[in-house]
Amino acid sequence: MITAYNKDVQHYLIGNSLSSKRKATIIEHIENAVNALGESFERLFPSRSKRKDVMDHVIYLLSGNGICKISASTLAEKADCSVRTVNAAVKSLKQTNEILVAGLADGKNKYIFVLKSHGNFKEIMKDVFYINADQIADQNAELENSKPLDTEGIESGKTSSNNNNSIKFKQEKDNKENVQQSIEKEFIEAQNDTEKEFKRINEYYVNEHQEMMYYAIKSGYYHESIKLNASIIGLRVGSNCDKHMFHHAQKALMKLDKYLLNGGTVLESIPALFTKMYADNLNYNFTNKDKKEDRKSIKHLLYNWLEEDGSVIV
Repeated sequence: MITAYNKDVQHYLIGNSLSSKRKATIIEHIENAVNALGESFERLFPSRSKRKDVMDHVIYLLSGNGICKISASTLAEKADCSVRTVNAAVKSLKQTNEILVAGLADGKNKYIFVLKSHGNFKEIMKDVFYINADQIADQNAELENSKPLDTEGIESGKTSSNNNNSIKFKQEKDNKENVQQSIEKEFIEAQNDTEKEFKRINEYYVNEHQEMMYYAIKSGYYHESIKLNASIIGLRVGSNCDKHMFHHAQKALMKLDKYLLNGGTVLESIPALFTKMYADNLNYNFTNKDKKEDRKSIKHLLYNWLEEDGSVIV
């Protein structure tokens, strides 16, 4: 059982924007992933069961920043079931291999859930649990034999240091479409339909700076490839974008435009190249020791598909 401190978790819950639509998308993604592995999603979460109700509430809490904390008793109250049923549901969540289950090391006994497919995942592992997610491998066997969370163990402090944890996660198959890809696919399908594009923007944009970026591109003199991908670039600006980060996004956009006008080659995609340039700008600012405030503004670097802004930097 890995643990985290309340202050570290709480930092990711500030400005958390939950969404029933995103919840439905996540559940569909998890169901597809479970079925692809030859497991039965229905067996783990039977229809109209209290176990499914617990899962439903947990996923809703994860529909924002990809992490949440909640006690077993609160989950039991929300799902109108026993704590024992909650523990069974949590075990099933582990078996999906899509949800990391941890515990709160200080304060009241609480579960910490993390959505592995969320764009924030690596940053959460680093900033909250102080673990390098890139060094984590398969843990299927452990998950199958895992016991329900012992909340008493958390309260009594019987948890080991996260630095000594050897956590393993199953790597997603290369051909498995994650939720971020599904969202961006919707934007791609709507690129030639203004009405559908606006509908996607209203559905997935949660930050005024995302809209500012979209309209700036559409009304500006930018390369046609950039204009075509305006909605996805706006998505990738990030739901955590502020004025400072938006400035760097604009600089990345101008750099991208200049690169394309000079005949530059795009190996992956326009949004991917924008993301790299945007991240490079932020990283450069972050490493400048004379700009300590910049560290605060980009601690949770790009970016959160499920918060309507995208995926891990490519």
